[in-house]
Amino acid sequence: MTDHRLENAKAVLNECFWGEYNLTAKEILEKLDNNTPGFRKFLFSKIIENSNYPSRHIKNLFSQVILNSLLEEYLKHARNNKRIRLISANLTNDYTRAPEYQWQITI
Repeated sequence: MTDHRLENAKAVLNECFWGEYNLTAKEILEKLDNNTPGFRKFLFSKIIENSNYPSRHIKNLFSQVILNSLLEEYLKHARNNKRIRLISANLTNDYTRAPEYQWQITI
């Protein structure tokens, strides 16, 4: 467990869990590392929906393989939500996912 991940877990607790759950930052990391059933999906959705810096926290808490899997599953249910598509573009570097946020250049 690195301090970098711990700091992200603390930030996620403050931004995404408004006293609804009795979790610590350390417990979040333990549940992620132990692959607690359903927890990755749960945490991912809390970050996507509530975080001020979702791309940063997701990149720092999830491996790229897990992140991609969770993201693709989440996108199936996002119903073309702009915020979700923008987060997806930031996480995958595929900016075609959020074309309305791209610079328009005319020649």
